[in-house]
Amino acid sequence: MAGVIACFGEVLLRYSPPAPLLLAQARQFDVCTGGAEANVAVALARLGRPTRMLTVLPDNVLGQKAKSDLASHGVDISCILHGAGRMGSYFLDVASGLRTGKVTYDREHSAFAQAISADWAISDWLNGVSHLHLSGVTLALNEGLADASLALAKAAKANGATISFDGNFRSALWERSKRDPRDAFTRMFAVADIIFANHKDAGLVLGRTFSGEGPERRREAALALLDAFPGIAAVASTARHIEDAASHHVSARIDTRQGADQTDPWCISGIVDRIGTGDAFAAGVLHRWMDDRTDLAGAVGSGLGLMALKHSTWGDASLASAADLAAMIGRASDVAR
Repeated sequence: MAGVIACFGEVLLRYSPPAPLLLAQARQFDVCTGGAEANVAVALARLGRPTRMLTVLPDNVLGQKAKSDLASHGVDISCILHGAGRMGSYFLDVASGLRTGKVTYDREHSAFAQAISADWAISDWLNGVSHLHLSGVTLALNEGLADASLALAKAAKANGATISFDGNFRSALWERSKRDPRDAFTRMFAVADIIFANHKDAGLVLGRTFSGEGPERRREAALALLDAFPGIAAVASTARHIEDAASHHVSARIDTRQGADQTDPWCISGIVDRIGTGDAFAAGVLHRWMDDRTDLAGAVGSGLGLMALKHSTWGDASLASAADLAAMIGRASDVAR
C-alpha cells in the first residue's frame, strides 16, 4: 500500500436540528465533526488507507472532541496543532421534501483561520506522505491560507508526493472574503495531479463559458483544463438531478487526455444525509486512482459507489469500509448474514 495520504484544511463542528425541523425551530442540535478535507481523510481511513489530518484547532474541549472523533476513525492526528482562536462551525438547515438544505457558516476568527503558517513544521507534516489533498474551501477563507495551501502543495510535490485539489466552490465564503477566486484556483490547478472540478469551475478559471449539454459539455471543459494545465493528469466530476430531498439521480465521470469514462445515472432514494457526498466521491476516486491511474472505470466507479453509500449515512463523512464499497459497486442489495 502507498504511503500516507495527508489532508489539509479546517476541521469544523456541524450543528443541525433533528430533521425535519428548521434552525428557527431548534431547541436542541445534533453535532458531528466534519469539514471537506477532514471528510476525505475519514473516508479514506475507513477504507483502510493511512491518512493524516493537517490543521490547527483550539486547545479546548471542542478542539479535543474534533481530534478524538478523527482518531476514532483511524486518522493520524499527531500533526494537528493548537492555536489561538475558536472552533470553526456551521449550522445546517436539513433538506426535507421540496425544501433544499442551507448552510450558515460560523467560522470567523477560528484557530485555523488565524493560523500563522510560519509556525508550522512542514517537514514533519509531510514525513512519509505520498499524496496531499486540498480544497477550494481553504482558499476562500483568507489570502494567508490560500498562500499556505499553495506552499504546502509545492513542498509536498518537491518531496515526490502527488496532489489532488477539489474546487469545492463556496460562494458565501468567497463573498465574505471579498476576493476573486480565479487567481487562487489557477495557482492550485497548476500544481495538481488530479482535480475534482466541473464545467463551472473550468469556466471560472479559464474565463469562458461551456455552453454544451451533459457529457459533451463536461468533456469540453475537462479538455480545456487539461490543455491549460499540463501537470493535471485527470479531471473527475459528478452530475446531480434532484427530484426532492429524498431522491436524487447522480452520475460521475473522469477525463484524461487519452479518454474518459462515464457512469450511468444512479437513482438514490431514501436519502439520509447529502452533506459530504462530494467528499466521499473524491475519496472513492483517490482510493482506486492511487493504485492505478489507468483504470478510469475503476476510479469513477469507486467514487460513485462511495458517494452513493454516503447518502445513507448521517454526518459529514463516509464511514463505509472497503467491503461495503465493494458490495456497493457490485450493487449487492440483500442482507449480509
